Amino acid sequence: MSGSSSSQTPKFSRHLCFVATDDFIHYSSAPRLNSSNPPSINTSGSVNSTKSNCNSTCSRGSKRPRQRALERKMAPDPRGQEESGPVGSIIAGHRISLNVHYDNDEELVKTTGDVTPVEEMVANTGALPRDTPDSSTSTQPLLPDTLLTVNSNQQDGKITHVDMVILDETEVERESEKSSVPSFSEALPDTPETSSARSATPEAPLEYSTSSPKMFKSPIKKTEYLNGPDQIIPADCIKTWKPNGVTKLKLGEQGPSAHPPVSVPTLLKKAAEKYPNTHALCVKRNGEWKNTTYREYYDQVRIMAKAFIKLGLDLYHGVCILGFNSPEWFIADLAAVFAGGFAAGIYTTNTPEACEHCALNCEAQIWVVEDQKQLEKVLKIKGRLPSLKIIIQYTGKPTVDGVLSWESAMALGKQQSDNELDSRLRRMAVNQACTLIYTSGTTGPPKGVMLSHDNLTWTAHANCVNADFNPGKEIFLSFLPLSHVAAQMADLYIPMYAGGTCYFALPDALKGSLGQTLKEVRPTRFLGVPRVWEKIYEKMMEVGRKTTGIKKSIATWAKAIGLEANMRKQRQDFSKPFGYSVANAIVFKKIKAVLGLDRCTLYLSGAAPIAPEILRYFHSLDIPLTEIYGMSESTGPHTIGMEKAFKVGSAGLTIPGCYTKIDKPDEEGNGEVCMGGRHVSMGYLRMEEKTNEAIDGEGWLHTGDIGRVDSDGFLFITGRIKELIITAGGENIAPVLIEDNLKAELPCISNAMLIGDRRKFLSVLLTLKTNMNLDTGEPLDTLSAACMDWCRSVGSSAKTIQEVLAGPDANIMRAIQDGIDRANKLAPSNAQRIQKWTIIPRDFSVPGGELGPTMKLKRPVVVQKYCETIERFYEA
Repeated sequence: MSGSSSSQTPKFSRHLCFVATDDFIHYSSAPRLNSSNPPSINTSGSVNSTKSNCNSTCSRGSKRPRQRALERKMAPDPRGQEESGPVGSIIAGHRISLNVHYDNDEELVKTTGDVTPVEEMVANTGALPRDTPDSSTSTQPLLPDTLLTVNSNQQDGKITHVDMVILDETEVERESEKSSVPSFSEALPDTPETSSARSATPEAPLEYSTSSPKMFKSPIKKTEYLNGPDQIIPADCIKTWKPNGVTKLKLGEQGPSAHPPVSVPTLLKKAAEKYPNTHALCVKRNGEWKNTTYREYYDQVRIMAKAFIKLGLDLYHGVCILGFNSPEWFIADLAAVFAGGFAAGIYTTNTPEACEHCALNCEAQIWVVEDQKQLEKVLKIKGRLPSLKIIIQYTGKPTVDGVLSWESAMALGKQQSDNELDSRLRRMAVNQACTLIYTSGTTGPPKGVMLSHDNLTWTAHANCVNADFNPGKEIFLSFLPLSHVAAQMADLYIPMYAGGTCYFALPDALKGSLGQTLKEVRPTRFLGVPRVWEKIYEKMMEVGRKTTGIKKSIATWAKAIGLEANMRKQRQDFSKPFGYSVANAIVFKKIKAVLGLDRCTLYLSGAAPIAPEILRYFHSLDIPLTEIYGMSESTGPHTIGMEKAFKVGSAGLTIPGCYTKIDKPDEEGNGEVCMGGRHVSMGYLRMEEKTNEAIDGEGWLHTGDIGRVDSDGFLFITGRIKELIITAGGENIAPVLIEDNLKAELPCISNAMLIGDRRKFLSVLLTLKTNMNLDTGEPLDTLSAACMDWCRSVGSSAKTIQEVLAGPDANIMRAIQDGIDRANKLAPSNAQRIQKWTIIPRDFSVPGGELGPTMKLKRPVVVQKYCETIERFYEA
């Protein structure tokens, strides 16, 4: 039925040094390595001025690397430095010090001969060659721990070359003891990554020249690298789309971005060593919780990796995993990584054709499926998958010949030696891809986002540090689709980094069992998509409507105090309103216990925008629900709101070590949100054009989102570039803000989609909130309890959509028109006011094709599906 209604952020540059301190980014026109004209240590150990040091270093003589190492002090760890001083870091178990040679001295350039400037930031140490140089030079074996030294001149910003000095492990300790700088072990917290770095030893010695230094080519490469899994292979580029491609690591000079790179296998190995008897995985089977310790977890991953290799998994080929969250899902994912393949999660809602697209893209050789239902999808396309070698089913007994059970695959793996697996691990590098995240296909066919070891492990590190995770004590609940990057980071990698315990919800979690599981698990951190929080909100509102008398009065009083307390937090005022302790004791604590959130210290909503009224409702219960923002291409989180720093409507502050830029901002500061940092993905598998569209030449990831950053550093997302409506009058309109305003005025509305691109005025398609078939996910005709309550509040007794549209129901039509009128008053111009609307007789859904797996609206699908309805809006 239709009706009618009356400061641009600076760019990355090789001449620009970014430093993350607390929640803000500082920058300067040249790398901050020391004071304005700092002295530096030359190869003989004496102190020179900056200019003379460049010449001295270039003619450092014929001293052997080991001898020079003993004459030089250890560089301090970057996390213990201020913004000045030589840059220190630890890369793949090697302490390095980076001082930069600049090309402002003409005489220097002449004396160095064959000069190839390194055209990248200091942070891109993935380009530093640690391999065999020109055969004309004499060589010396490169020892396990290497001190890289580069000398700096701040008068210009271009780097010309890098010097490398060798320190083995004993020399590192000896030199560290001599200096006032903390030792390697003292400078780093005892985490799985750092303990790995200390224990790493190279498989084979590398070569290093002792003759006068020449500029490194960009870069010198070997045919084979055998110092994995934590090695860095020299790379030319910051992005790739090739299966075996490598990229430069965006290592920073200090702070979170300088954290040492580590591989996924090392992360799990060190977690097993540090927390061997801690429960890593817990799943309910036959009504009882079954636990897997970290030691068992690590052993099972290695066993399955050996099985994958025996079954024919080649390097750089996919293992597609199709099923609900379980220990087997985690083990299969990590086994694919250990074996040198690609772990590729597939949405359980995918059609066989969508599964085929992903399998062909990653040349999947192994499929791991949950049950017969998912197996049938693969069997339907099996004949069109030339790379497929085996299918493994992890629940139930396979009924199809050629399909291997999980138990049989594990038994096969136990029979294999460790030789081939260990060989593959030695060839592994942290700047290679190991996981593919397939986009939900909201704007086109799914793209395979290539995530490297460093993408995953560094992002886990950055978020654990930023959110103050407690090692060995955190409890997580896995229920969101593991094919989504948010679930993989929150359920798989962050728990592994923190030594936490991950419980698995039942497969029907989103159909009703999640509430009971929450009460049993009582997680310490909880991430849900907006729909999960909305369901909790609706149930709580339903309970509230039944509460009367003194209980109602107490609840109303307490909620006002809870809301005030969280409004103060947004102003960085952490004082408690009068009466808070009483409200907390008699209301807030009890509500959290009922929800299973009494131990939770971080409440997050992600994957899609959440309505502000939902946030404020939870704030009134003293549940400081905040938003987290990111994407597959940023390995998940990029900004996050936390209790200590959040604003309603904001996506939060940029995570330290990550960088945000607003590209081409308008007068109000709105522009495209761009991301930079070590969490930015390598590219899209076998999609060169799409990769270059997403990641520019400076390493910025262009999100396609429109946003602004306020004076406090909070990011606000205001729309999508591809969703931007340009009216026939030439006005640009972001539909999301208008749609959100409309839903806020009309709580009966489930979905609202604005129409008006190249049209004379705006119109909107509306759907009402209805019940859902829990087995199929399809919307029903019956209105939800919340929607019926709203209908009664406006004088209607309708219980189904058909009753609303038959006639139509005058009270509902009038109430909707009134809500649209109120929303129109918030519009900044007449062009942004809705003039026509209609109610669609069926709510949008995943089975219907209007929503993606993460509940994002597929606008092109809706436009095509309801094109006739839309055209009637604009008929003369």
